[in-house]
Amino acid sequence: MSRIDIDREHRLSDEERRQALQELADYLVSIGAVLTRDADRLDFSGQGYEGSVVVSKQTARGTIKLGLLARPFRRQLEKAINEHLEARLTGD
Repeated sequence: MSRIDIDREHRLSDEERRQALQELADYLVSIGAVLTRDADRLDFSGQGYEGSVVVSKQTARGTIKLGLLARPFRRQLEKAINEHLEARLTGD
């Protein structure tokens, strides 16, 4: 499996962190992912991918494992994820 690793610092408040994680959960459900959430951690899986994200007080860390069918799109996915994180975690 190919992996996308996420490791970002942020300055979000507790409420903003909860909201960001909820928005991610809502998005993943909308694209058919199955997920579990425990406080600041979100584990998810869908057709061709699985992963986890933890948004703690100062960092957002995660790993997304891509299956065979998703591998050709790794660079595009990684770019889109990083652009979204940059916008969301800086509060813009």
